[in-house]
Amino acid sequence: MLKTNLHNSIDFNGQIFHIGLDVHKKSWAVTIRSMGVQVAHFTQPPGADALARYLQKTFRGGSYYSAYEAGFCGTGIHEQLCKLGIKNIVVHAADIPSTDKQKKNKTDLHDSRAIAEHLQKGNLEGIYVLSREQQELRSLFRLREGKVKDVTRANNRLKSCMAFFGLVLPESINKKEYLSLRALAWLDNYQMVTSAGRITLQQYARELKYQRTQLYQLTCLLRKQIQDTDTKSYEYLLSAPGIGGITAMGLMAEIGDFGRFDDPDEYCSMLGLCPWEDSSGDTIKTKGMQPRCNRHLRPLLIEASWKAIRKSPLLFAYYSKHAARNNKAAIVKVARRLALIARALVIKQQLYQPDYLKEKKEEPKPVKVASKRFFSGITEQHENKQPGNMFMSWPG
Repeated sequence: MLKTNLHNSIDFNGQIFHIGLDVHKKSWAVTIRSMGVQVAHFTQPPGADALARYLQKTFRGGSYYSAYEAGFCGTGIHEQLCKLGIKNIVVHAADIPSTDKQKKNKTDLHDSRAIAEHLQKGNLEGIYVLSREQQELRSLFRLREGKVKDVTRANNRLKSCMAFFGLVLPESINKKEYLSLRALAWLDNYQMVTSAGRITLQQYARELKYQRTQLYQLTCLLRKQIQDTDTKSYEYLLSAPGIGGITAMGLMAEIGDFGRFDDPDEYCSMLGLCPWEDSSGDTIKTKGMQPRCNRHLRPLLIEASWKAIRKSPLLFAYYSKHAARNNKAAIVKVARRLALIARALVIKQQLYQPDYLKEKKEEPKPVKVASKRFFSGITEQHENKQPGNMFMSWPG
């Protein structure tokens, strides 16, 4: 007897399917909903191709919309799904509504079910996905950030070893937080009691030298990539007070297109330079900086703001205005203004002008002069002694 598949005879042309994905390295939890009903709920091996084959085989001709949480997999799965004809968005895990019961009973299938339900209701909004080129540039910048931590770690290990054995640098060598080249040269010639101690000290010193060399090479490579991408924007950012090469490269690598923010508050919120509020009724609590932000840019902008108030009289005056209450909160305000200056320089493609705001305030406002047609209308109304729209005729 011939076997038939009823699904092959059904055409879902024009029907919309919402797919919730909970992606992991070894498996994907999938929930599919359509017309307010859950039509499928299963676990599959990881891969966009397997999901696309299942959809084409089971729900042929439908329109597919999917979503998954941003995580370790980045946006590679998003690109694969879009190429296969599945309209996908990547959502922040904190933006998915959940009840207390769902938080206490959390599984992969429950997560995919919640994503599918809220996707169908239109409650989910995807994050901005950078282009592949911009993501690769950002990865190079973050690789350099990791190398900075490696340099600090190697420096602290060497100083810890020196403190353990009681090694004190001579007075002629500058004692700074980071060991200088002269300090490393002195340590290379220092004679320990045994060869084991000498090898230990030399290995710590060599590790620090190696990490510093790697950091210098990565910085040069990153600067070259930034200049090849957009030399003018890099120069415009460097013209702003307090913004150096590292901060300028970080802004260009992490943000990419400054014009993608419709509202300046969205831009500052992404940087974490807006306060957040926890109020209820008559109780108003304004807390500090937002915990949800780009953690790679905010420290750079705060550090650049301390330098900016030393170079720019306008920013120093703005800092002094708010520093009486709290100097830390005041420097965050300066960082917000400096971030907006950087955005304006890139969008307008111009160098920083220190007296721009001062000249704008002192510039007199143009006086509006009434047109000849306006005066001719008044004359006609006065001659005819008829009330007009704006003036009444003199009593006759």
